[in-house]
Amino acid sequence: MLNILRKNARHWIIGLIVFAIGAVFILSYGYGGLHSGPLQEVAVVNGQPILITAYARQLNEMIRQYQEMSRSELTPEMIKAMRLKEMARDRLLAEALLLQAAERQGLTVSDAELRERIQSYPFFQRDGKFDENLYFILLARNQLSSAEFEEQERRALQLRKITEEVTSLAKISDAQIREVYNLAKEAVQVSYLAVTPDRFMASQHPGEAELSRYYQDNQEKFRVPARARVSYLVFRTRDFQERVTISDAAVEDFIKEHPAEFLRPKVVRVRQIVLAIPPKADAGARQRLEKQAQELLGKLKAGEDFARLAQTYSQDPASRDRGGDLAEVQRGQHPPQWDLVAFGLKPGEVDRADTPQAIYLLQMEEVKETEKIPEAETRLRQRLKQEKAETLAQEAAKEARAVLSQDTAAEVAKKYGGSLKETPLISQKDQVPGLGPAPAFNQAALQLKPGEVSRVVELPDGFAVMKFLEYQAENLPPFLQIKDQVVQQVKKQGAMKDAEQEATRLLARLRKGEPLAQVAVAAGLPVKESGFFTRFEGFEGQRQAEALTGAAFLLSREHPYPDRPLAWKESYYLLAFKERRPADQAELQKNWEKLKTQLLEDKKQMILVSWLEAERRRAEIKEYELPGGE
Repeated sequence: MLNILRKNARHWIIGLIVFAIGAVFILSYGYGGLHSGPLQEVAVVNGQPILITAYARQLNEMIRQYQEMSRSELTPEMIKAMRLKEMARDRLLAEALLLQAAERQGLTVSDAELRERIQSYPFFQRDGKFDENLYFILLARNQLSSAEFEEQERRALQLRKITEEVTSLAKISDAQIREVYNLAKEAVQVSYLAVTPDRFMASQHPGEAELSRYYQDNQEKFRVPARARVSYLVFRTRDFQERVTISDAAVEDFIKEHPAEFLRPKVVRVRQIVLAIPPKADAGARQRLEKQAQELLGKLKAGEDFARLAQTYSQDPASRDRGGDLAEVQRGQHPPQWDLVAFGLKPGEVDRADTPQAIYLLQMEEVKETEKIPEAETRLRQRLKQEKAETLAQEAAKEARAVLSQDTAAEVAKKYGGSLKETPLISQKDQVPGLGPAPAFNQAALQLKPGEVSRVVELPDGFAVMKFLEYQAENLPPFLQIKDQVVQQVKKQGAMKDAEQEATRLLARLRKGEPLAQVAVAAGLPVKESGFFTRFEGFEGQRQAEALTGAAFLLSREHPYPDRPLAWKESYYLLAFKERRPADQAELQKNWEKLKTQLLEDKKQMILVSWLEAERRRAEIKEYELPGGE
């Protein structure tokens, strides 16, 4: 099959974005001042180039994923602020380092492994079996080069192998599990007083010299950003949905082109016995383990009870107590060697799978073939209707833009059914009333010049076109114009100092032994109760209040007060220890395996990150200016 695969065309499939889409991004955002080698590289890793085409694919995939999650458009400015370009290159650098390490260690992917992976995809299957005709139809329809697709899959398998190898030594002890659980679940509650600056505002009387000095020293606080006012028309997608009808033929055609979206993948119920291979096992240890595996496999094939043998011999605590039962498993949840064997078994059959870390003895319990998702067609019809309505709304916006420069905005609004509105003066950070957060709209408004009409701007729920009305450049208002603002700022600054002094004085009384209630009454402050909270939840449910949360967990009956008042949200807090509640150990035992699995995965991630950092320091890496750079 793989030889035949090398003869076909190219595009994208299963979320893989290739050069055709990457080129769109590059043309949209420009090459900037790119300085690269003759192959237009964005980096070179130990002599291996990372080409601009690979970079464009990676960046477009990251942008697509973000926009799908946030349901909002990413502007070039947002891409820059989020450092997505640098993140895309870093991912490719990490991939190159991993693949180079795999080559050094001889971790290759056989044709059999690759064939098994490709045949496992449900969108290449009919009735649960790989269908070559369907495979070639999808390749031809999507213009996907089989050589590129094959290389992509081979690289993915090789990356999985080296990642498993790098993280294979990850271990988590019982003591570490208990420590993490106790830190996460231990709770504390405190009583507290909050000293706010409001009560000291009336006593602030700054002089002219102080006000002038504050204005001169803090001019950036009073600087007014560039602002614009525009008239605009909005074409909301929902207003066009009633005009859209989706035919049964359109639904059927889409399902034929994207079968994977409408099928539940094949799952199996498997039992396993895991015989772990020690990381530094010598030849003798490996021979003994091999002998044990052969003996157990012989017993299983002879009909001995798998569950009983698993409970006795398996070294996987997560499944051992259940007789090796793994419940339902999909492809990709285990190493490729495991998948290759397990998914080839029929119910009742047993076989063996070997990985560098363990020998697996497997028994198939049940096979659930690929099946159609009943609710998927309804969701598809809604999706197609939404997409068509978006297209109609965008087309209407384009037509309105074309004539807006000739007719009045009111005439255009009447003609195209849009709602004509005007904004107040808005900066890049302001929200337009009725539109909500729409940074692309604000940016387009600020770029307009007198008489200009904007491009069609995409909104979270439609499209807009706008026409220039007014522009005010960034400026620093003179002192007299904003004197009232300066007065408020100076008074608040003085009130905060007075609040801190008052809080410090009250804390001193508490530390000398005066009861909290007595101190509170004398100061005219209410005593508040936090209720129990964990380190994760944070003081009063405020995860950002790290200083307050951390201080609360340092308190005890012997040391009920912190050393100093704690500032949070323009107030000063005085904490008083009330009670500590230890973590529930019964709950720990109930969730032990789940927590262990999660902590082990976290440990693997830490090991992988540390390994990549070390590899990057050792490697010879050249990085060039990215497309669209400054």
